[in-house]
Amino acid sequence: MRSSVRRTAVGVFAATIVVGGFGLAGAPASAASAAAAVPQAVPPQAALPDAAVAQTAPPGSPSSPTSPGATPLGPTVAVPGTPPIPAEVNAGAFVLADQATGAVLAERAPHQKLRPASTLKILTALALLPRLDPAAVHVAVPEDIADFGKNEPGGSAVGVKPGLSYRVSDLWNGVFLRSGNDAVATLARMAGGVPATVDLMRQTAQLLHADDTTIVNADGYDADGQLSSAYDLALMARAGLQDPGFRAYCSLQRAQFPSVNGTTYEIDNENHLLGKYQGMIGVKNGYTSLAHHTFVGAATRNGRTLVVSVFDAGTDIYQQTAKLLDWGFAVPAGGPGVEQLTPPGPLPHSPAPDETLPPPGAVHTSGPGAAGAVPASASAPGAAGSPLPSQAAAAPHKSGGSLMGDVFETLLYVVLVLVLAVVALRARVLWKLRKADDDDSAPE
Repeated sequence: MRSSVRRTAVGVFAATIVVGGFGLAGAPASAASAAAAVPQAVPPQAALPDAAVAQTAPPGSPSSPTSPGATPLGPTVAVPGTPPIPAEVNAGAFVLADQATGAVLAERAPHQKLRPASTLKILTALALLPRLDPAAVHVAVPEDIADFGKNEPGGSAVGVKPGLSYRVSDLWNGVFLRSGNDAVATLARMAGGVPATVDLMRQTAQLLHADDTTIVNADGYDADGQLSSAYDLALMARAGLQDPGFRAYCSLQRAQFPSVNGTTYEIDNENHLLGKYQGMIGVKNGYTSLAHHTFVGAATRNGRTLVVSVFDAGTDIYQQTAKLLDWGFAVPAGGPGVEQLTPPGPLPHSPAPDETLPPPGAVHTSGPGAAGAVPASASAPGAAGSPLPSQAAAAPHKSGGSLMGDVFETLLYVVLVLVLAVVALRARVLWKLRKADDDDSAPE
């Protein structure tokens, strides 16, 4: 009997250790899942590359005309006397242009109207950046993101939480780095609401001569009739690079995003070429299940900047973009292009944010017309005036908190629980062994 109990005890203890080992091995995933359920964690959507969150197609949405990156939507046209475009560049449409001169070096289906996905946020930024003071602080309320949660299932989010305070610059970081539709919704409400923002975007598109573009919402989420083109997005990026605020946000590789209890967590830019491709400035990536992968970017070499816009591509969109840029930088500068980017009309510019400053100290306000919102009289594109000073504030965000810190802390709790469980089980086994010894020694 004693040997049987001892074998059972050894088996139970070994099984406990094995289970504990699997638990420890799986702890990071479990901790990450737990972290995603609390405000400190970056939501699952924001953790995916390229804001790659599959959207549920809106009712009645037409399917995309091609499979991702499989079929070019038109012939490729390049500056005469240049080598052919690399065969690996099989995106549906693209435009590659010189930032300074506007000369288009190569293009494919440049005016084909396609779903832009989150690259449409470039236009959102051009419309709203000059109208919101980057230092203004907004206290988020449920109404800021109510429509986003209801109308955009599966939409990408950075993790805006009602009750927390955000600088306008924090929200723009959430837009440019993590493609947060919740951040767009909050900024739009600060500027007067989504309908007013969409109207401003339409006015801005007219000033840019982006005639292929129709806007339905403020963030690029798939919607019937919301279309743009590689040419129009190149126009938008070219204009954005001339704006100090836009350029600062689109080139930022990482930032701290506000969380609960005055902490922050780190968000990284989803642009896979930023910091890896020589001279990459940045701009904006996008993805939806209907648009496929889209990307608009810019890079500088030897004092020359090229703008590239790629639509309807597969998962290798960054490799395709890099090959296009390599090809473009090999083309001699100063020559005529196959087409010319239309110069934009006068657009107001925005200041570059100071990421080192804590939120200013002032009185809390929120909702439409809150901190940083420019009066309606100054809301038309090209209107004179500078951003309003901050009219809201909160406690400074505590730096240093991050998603990895949250995961590590959760992992420690998991390890502690496992250790306590092993100790308790071992004590129970030892008690059974002692009881068995007593039974064996008892007189028969």
